[in-house]
Amino acid sequence: MVDQTLEDGSVVESTTGTGARQRPRVLIAEDYVLIQENIRKVIQSECDIIGSVEDGEAALEAATTQGPDILLLDVSLPRLSGFDVAEKLDGMKAGVRVIFVTAHADRIYVERAFQIGAKGYVLKGTMWTDLPAAIRIVAEGGVYRSPLIS
Repeated sequence: MVDQTLEDGSVVESTTGTGARQRPRVLIAEDYVLIQENIRKVIQSECDIIGSVEDGEAALEAATTQGPDILLLDVSLPRLSGFDVAEKLDGMKAGVRVIFVTAHADRIYVERAFQIGAKGYVLKGTMWTDLPAAIRIVAEGGVYRSPLIS
């Protein structure tokens, strides 16, 4: 067993070398703190949250230096859009799986997200039910799209 201390001071026990599934390391990029907190509440039982950032430039830097498995990314971020962040990460072959968590349900946004390498697309209005499933599926190598997206 390997103990890991999270940013909130809690300790998580994870198994290594036994084939057991480890909890994905997740970075949250969302400019509204209240939504960041809600995302934390939704995923904290299944993920190791390694940090939160409030703009695109900070998201790009943190994603390349902190090594998250999954980046939860809003489309609309200050300083650098979520699309720009995802595209740059995809071009760098950073190995970070991107799940967009956004209010944008338009087909053009969804198509763009997957064109630039996103592995998931979750609407904020359904994140309480969709986000845990999206993280599990994406962490296992799959692709997730919220059922409410037309």
